Amino acid sequence: TIDSFTNFVAIDCGRDGQYAANVMQNLIKRSVFIRMPSIAPLNRCVRVTVGEVTDLDFFAEQLPEVLKESL
Repeated sequence: TIDSFTNFVAIDCGRDGQYAANVMQNLIKRSVFIRMPSIAPLNRCVRVTVGEVTDLDFFAEQLPEVLKESL
């Protein structure tokens, strides 16, 4: 993650913008609202808004599978 003083965190997906876009789309399919910057090199990150504990738990459950299926 990248340190943040806002209500969201940026998570570097560790690959290129296309991979981050795949991660974003696959999370959206699982009802996780997420955004991503459109300008390189930030487009390799996804932006996750801090939410309720139950929302964050759901995100944490979904992310490992989404990372695998987004390759």
